[in-house]
Amino acid sequence: MEKERDRQGADPRYPNVKSPPPLDVYQFIWDRTRMIRKDFILQNYVGTGAQCDARAVRCHERIARWHTMCEHQLSHIRDFMMQQSQQNIQELGQTLKTLNLYYDDALGRSTVEQADEHGNEIATPAIQTAEHGCLSNKVQGGDLVDFDGKPLKNDESSISNRIIGNSSLTRGTAEPEMRGLYILLTINNDGGMEVLKYVGRLAVQRPEIYNSRLVQLALKIYQMRKMAFLGLFTNSKKCAFFIFHA
Repeated sequence: MEKERDRQGADPRYPNVKSPPPLDVYQFIWDRTRMIRKDFILQNYVGTGAQCDARAVRCHERIARWHTMCEHQLSHIRDFMMQQSQQNIQELGQTLKTLNLYYDDALGRSTVEQADEHGNEIATPAIQTAEHGCLSNKVQGGDLVDFDGKPLKNDESSISNRIIGNSSLTRGTAEPEMRGLYILLTINNDGGMEVLKYVGRLAVQRPEIYNSRLVQLALKIYQMRKMAFLGLFTNSKKCAFFIFHA
């Protein structure tokens, strides 16, 4: 069936290009992901006595990855850095705070699959065989390219350098990755004390996550920042994001 959008033809705002400008795409997706997070709040997935399940975790992990990717991929665009980088960081921070609540759920529901509206379990064979969502070794979609046009590997040979979670340690969530990102995001808060309090609780309550490769990598970057090694860069936080997702 032909869609109405297809019958209307190309977007008249962009008559001479194959796709809209990057900042227009960013703003479009930013608005949608923000509304998705708000919808989770309205459905009682955030706050006292809130719900929690693997679907909410996967969704927020993907949103966090998208904001992180944009901070790197669009950093060469002056208008983004001047007008939208701050709001991007704010949305990433809110997303990671929500994920912290999910991971710390007292009932351990962050990896529990729920039935859909038809009563069917979401934990399908595709999920169990690591071909879906945060269990996947490959980024979903077409071939990837960096902002400068260089191709990026998206195959099994690059798994050793891939940050996407596929560890039995967290049973399909990307918890070490997200915890590490939160450390990098708050690296300058309260003179670094927020990071120390955060990882202190993590070491006591979730030692397996504290000792994970990605959390330890984030802590090394934090230590380097404290020792002023990253002071050579004009923006150490963005440098840290690049190191973590290179």
